[in-house]
Amino acid sequence: MVRSYLAVAGVTVATLGLSLLANCGGSTTSTGTTGSGGGAAGTHAEPPAPPAMTPGDGATSVTFAISKLYLGDTDPNGTPDKTNGWKNYGYDLDGKISTAASTDLCQVRDNASPKNVYPDGNDGIDNSFGKLILPIILGISSTAPTAINDSITTGKFTVMLDMLKLGTGTNYNPLTTNLYAGGDLGSDPKFDGTDMWPVLPSLLNDPTSIAGGSKVSFASSYVTNNTWVSGSKGNVLLALTISGFTLNLEIANAVITLQLDPTHKHGTSGVIAGVLQTEALTTQLQMVAGSFDPTLCSGPTIESIISQITQASDILQDGTQDPTKPCDGISIGLGFDAELVELGPIAPPPTAKANPCGTGGGGAGGGTTGVDAGASDGG
Repeated sequence: MVRSYLAVAGVTVATLGLSLLANCGGSTTSTGTTGSGGGAAGTHAEPPAPPAMTPGDGATSVTFAISKLYLGDTDPNGTPDKTNGWKNYGYDLDGKISTAASTDLCQVRDNASPKNVYPDGNDGIDNSFGKLILPIILGISSTAPTAINDSITTGKFTVMLDMLKLGTGTNYNPLTTNLYAGGDLGSDPKFDGTDMWPVLPSLLNDPTSIAGGSKVSFASSYVTNNTWVSGSKGNVLLALTISGFTLNLEIANAVITLQLDPTHKHGTSGVIAGVLQTEALTTQLQMVAGSFDPTLCSGPTIESIISQITQASDILQDGTQDPTKPCDGISIGLGFDAELVELGPIAPPPTAKANPCGTGGGGAGGGTTGVDAGASDGG
């Protein structure tokens, strides 16, 4: 399957799709111009700005758990779209609406073609992961998106946003939000607010108690017109397990948003956007490929895959652009929906898996998707 995919990978301009309001995740747009050689002026897909200072007035916290994750094999409405869906996911991270003719971007790698790497998605959305990396994952495992979401719908794993003092209003600023990783629920979730979802200890300040809060806390997050925004950018490690092996996506300078319904009981059009370090992603995907076929730990096939990953580099790790520097990051945009749950008891930690290619650890198993560690609010 991998070899047959590689034959056409060089001309595939892949997939990704999410849910959107005006752009995605309840984002707002700002009018701006591109840099030199960057094409026409246009609007930029950006999170909505914070409202006036309005403290939370809820009696307790409200917890939303990811109920569906959008990797990009469908459009926002669920229709399969492996060509242009990626254009709807994420945000304009570098403030540019880039085209094949752009001259103010970092330098492409491994003789990549700028016309394949540079063009953005809708309204400047940066998502080279969806455009160029997701097809590689689908070439390794065509059922990966289904398997990942099956783990959520069967209660194996989720990610939870616990919004402190969220009330019934449409605007709050700030609204401190803690992020938790959910373990095995032990049954299919109802997603009606009654699920007591176990919390993995890896993100807890005190691994024996939820009372100590999470290491991943967005102190400057806010809600504006019922869209929750994480606020200051941080680092989030999203762990996606494919056939028992975990692909750790360490997303730097990440921004997360979620559109809440007026009753604050449902969340749609969620966005997780940021930058992946190219070399780290290369190592992770090599381990995933090796878990499917040990011969992919080395040799011409995996070397071709590594080259394709490197060629997908479209941005610097800090989310900026500099035409004097080679690109060392890969932009990413993912989508999600969320439903109400309750924080449950402490779950047992997942079992670490060995690297099938012989060095290092393969990340934590025990679920098909989840935030495994590390995010900081930075504010």
